[in-house]
Amino acid sequence: TISQATLSITALDQTKVFGTGDPQLEYTAEGFQAGDDESVISGTLERAPGEQVGDYPIGLGDLAVNANYQLEFQGAVFTIVSSRLAVINNLPERETPWSVEPQLPEMLTVLTEDGQILEVAVDWDASGLDVYSSGLYTITGDLQLADGIQYEEYQKAYLDIQVLKKPAPEDLTLSHQEFDPAATEHFFEIGNLIITDPVDANHQLELVAGALDNKYFEIHDRMLYWSSAERVAGQTTFSILVRVTDRDGNVLEKQLDLTRNRIDLNSLTVYNTFSPENDGTNDTWGVPDLRYFSGVRLQVFDRSGERVFYTENPDIRWDGTYQGKTLPAGAYTWILEVTETGAKRMGILNLLRK
Repeated sequence: TISQATLSITALDQTKVFGTGDPQLEYTAEGFQAGDDESVISGTLERAPGEQVGDYPIGLGDLAVNANYQLEFQGAVFTIVSSRLAVINNLPERETPWSVEPQLPEMLTVLTEDGQILEVAVDWDASGLDVYSSGLYTITGDLQLADGIQYEEYQKAYLDIQVLKKPAPEDLTLSHQEFDPAATEHFFEIGNLIITDPVDANHQLELVAGALDNKYFEIHDRMLYWSSAERVAGQTTFSILVRVTDRDGNVLEKQLDLTRNRIDLNSLTVYNTFSPENDGTNDTWGVPDLRYFSGVRLQVFDRSGERVFYTENPDIRWDGTYQGKTLPAGAYTWILEVTETGAKRMGILNLLRK
């Protein structure tokens, strides 16, 4: 009887870096007889499945010996160790037009210390990027690395983004270049300010302080207003200097010329009746539309030809008195003259009393 010999096979502990391939599992064998060698052994060892960092037992797998031997097996441990991040291949600077959010890369290439070249996802933090202000910005990104790759907190992705300069606004116009004054109002609308800018509709509008005739006007919500109680007598044309500033700091300044219309003196309405009774209705008499002419003289005469009212200021109205005395009801003659135009008119004014 020939009995089996014992062949002792001992698996060897082995290691690999996370993300790399498995090395061939190795072992040692003792107990060969009669000049035998490892040729009597067939098959391979096998480790427990898994690719995360940790220890995995090495088992017999399908390893076997021929019939002359009885197999005695001693297992081992297969260890997967962490890889370490070495280099982040950051992308070159990118450009984006003003106001356009750039397309950020989803993946970057990195190199580990053990020589692995990997494509990894990036979670970008673009909170510091303002596409409405031209300039160079640097944003950072967190790499979405597998748990088996170690890295330091400072190891982030970086991307430079150049926000290109916005073109300046092209033009500024006013919807109405002429306006009719309102003798009894000192604040009234003239027209809309229209900005030509194909890129953006957000602008700041202002009258340049101290320039031209700006003191007579105001801008609110892109509307130009007359906002002065001054008569500016005799002046029919006005020039204003308006500044447009866009969100990128571009400035456009433009002079706009306006014409203030004045009624023809022959068409001017002069009321022929008033009742100075201090009842709040029609208590005084005057010709307010004359306030826009220079060289105005307004006179009132009684039946005897005595002048009972005189002014060169159209904002001053007659209250039906003369030298502090109340004048009687009746017909009075008025005469208005404008030296600026040489015009002269006269008519009858009825003073009424109860």
